[in-house]
Amino acid sequence: MKDQLHTLFSHAIDQLKADQVIPADHQVNLMFERTRQREHGDFATNVAMTLAKPARRNPRELAELVVAALPADDLITKVDIAGPGFINVFLDTSARYAVLNDVLAAGDQYGLARPGSGQKVMVEFVSANPTGPLHVGHGRGAAYGDALARVLSAAGHTVAREYYVNDAGRQMDILAVSVWIRYLQANGIDATLPENAYQGDYVTDMGNQLAAEHGDAYVVSAEDIIATRAELELEAALDAVIALAKNRLGETGFGVFFELALESILNDIRQDLGEFGVHYDTWFSERSLYTSGKVDAVIKKLQASGDIYEKGGALWFKTTAYGDEKDRVVVRENGQPTYFASDIAYHADKLERGFDLAINVWGSDHHGYIPRVVAALQALGLEPEKLKVLLVQFAVLWRNGEKVPMSTRKGEFVTLRDLRDEIGSDAARFFYAQRKSEQHMDFDLDLAKSHSNENPMYYVQYAHARICRIFDTAAERDIQFQAANNDQLARLDGEHEIALLTLLARFPEMIQSAAASYEPHQISYYLRDVATAFHAYYNASKILDAEPEARQAMLTLCAATRQVLRNGLSVLGVGAPDSM
Repeated sequence: MKDQLHTLFSHAIDQLKADQVIPADHQVNLMFERTRQREHGDFATNVAMTLAKPARRNPRELAELVVAALPADDLITKVDIAGPGFINVFLDTSARYAVLNDVLAAGDQYGLARPGSGQKVMVEFVSANPTGPLHVGHGRGAAYGDALARVLSAAGHTVAREYYVNDAGRQMDILAVSVWIRYLQANGIDATLPENAYQGDYVTDMGNQLAAEHGDAYVVSAEDIIATRAELELEAALDAVIALAKNRLGETGFGVFFELALESILNDIRQDLGEFGVHYDTWFSERSLYTSGKVDAVIKKLQASGDIYEKGGALWFKTTAYGDEKDRVVVRENGQPTYFASDIAYHADKLERGFDLAINVWGSDHHGYIPRVVAALQALGLEPEKLKVLLVQFAVLWRNGEKVPMSTRKGEFVTLRDLRDEIGSDAARFFYAQRKSEQHMDFDLDLAKSHSNENPMYYVQYAHARICRIFDTAAERDIQFQAANNDQLARLDGEHEIALLTLLARFPEMIQSAAASYEPHQISYYLRDVATAFHAYYNASKILDAEPEARQAMLTLCAATRQVLRNGLSVLGVGAPDSM
């Protein structure tokens, strides 16, 4: 309907340009919004108000000229001018029912744009360091990133999902040495795990596994470790133990602990996300940026352009020249590249792969990191506007009215797997998808498990299951369903029915709106509106007991509502159960 309205009003605008009422070269932004009150029609446009200045006319006067120039069409039954110049459009009743045929004909494709009609987009999300199990904070990023990818796909974009594996750098060394200490303990060595090492049970499990596989092949004395750590601060002590392990074990021996830790946790992450309904097209290794020479290449390119300088034995990138608050180190005094160095190479690689848009879904604590990445793309002559960084706030869990404590390094956290086991993947994904990603989130576990109208996911899924039950009951009564014809559909003129029809017609618009603003939570709000409208309709109607002609129309409305609920839940990665 919007497309048809756009065609009709564009004809009117062209006529006014031909009559020299509007400058011929003026670009017109023709927008239609659904009205909130039925007395104001079905759609409204402010085009006369936006054209008043270039036309040098009063908006209401211009609105009258636009309306007078509209071609006759059966779609429009009435046009009103309201307020300072809004044009309210009333549509023919039959147009309102057309959505039912559209929904049933398109099925699970209703609301979805033509595949490949949009941009080529990459969404990189979660990308947690493979240093431990995913926790509920990662879960929010996973649910948001995957829902965003689904929404963008539904809007016609070609979407690739990517996980950036941080398999290089200090954090992985800390994990490897943490496993080594647990391995020593499993071999009877009285070695103390540094306070700021990884403390979780999963570290102990890996240490025990290596002790069983390799015996005492990688053992050093407790006294050696104590001497290495003596009189050092916590972080320095940890680095000293890492240095000791690398020195005594050699590259191959240290690699045993490093690779086991990496593969064990990465496999766990893959499984965890897969069971959460999140699947990736690419798992991109940070180490590959070094082995391929891409890190060295970007550093040399920035040195050649004068964007990197040497100071105190380190290499610094002049990010302040591109708006950052201070310059950043890319290579330390010891010759080791920083995380920033590999990030520069990674983002350059992203854009060089031909994506129209590369979206990073980052934790909110990475906000300050954005300017330096943008600076790097500018310095490399790439297009920073092709990078979009979306931030996700941490989720705070509540159980029995009390906050659940979280500390990743100490191993005191609720894993994503624990969350799924407690409330299920559907509830977790739907609850995560209820708020803007950058907003703080309180996650009420008790509410997520409840079977009540206060639980938004249950409320939406129950609407779908309730419609399934209507059709099951109809079959039990030998009531045959066949999509109603236009004469039968004309009986859908009640307040609740029109409210549902209007909402169903909005679904394609909601997909486009959610994609354009990167806000999949819009779909969850929309689904709650549809569920509310349906429950109200159900409670006010005797669907299966209505006379046959009206019953077919009502069942057609139910079938279309069920399809839209199912499609919307699918966009969020949430199931649509037939019974509850």
